Amino acid sequence: MATYTVQSPAHAGAAITLQAPGGTTGDLAPTGSGIALFVGNGATPTSVSITPVPFDGLAVTARSFTVTANSVNLIPLPSSVYGAGTVGVTYGNVTTLTGTGLSGVAVITVPGT
Repeated sequence: MATYTVQSPAHAGAAITLQAPGGTTGDLAPTGSGIALFVGNGATPTSVSITPVPFDGLAVTARSFTVTANSVNLIPLPSSVYGAGTVGVTYGNVTTLTGTGLSGVAVITVPGT
């Protein structure tokens, strides 16, 4: 299980540190304006499911995204869609989300958004 922290590059730009997920389930990502989950995937396609916080005490259906092999994806996490706080992140597999090169995950925000 991993709880991702928001990386906020300066207006001049900065390197983003990618990490391997904590496993296929149990990771948490914060939500908010201008915040997104970056997923850099290697040679094996996978899926990413975002589970919103319960709304008014009711469970909300997860949203799933297909992450193709050898691709970089940015999944916006606005609190207006997923609720305030953190959302659960589940991966179909983590074998090629290693945290090396462009493979791995990070939560980022874009300055000025």
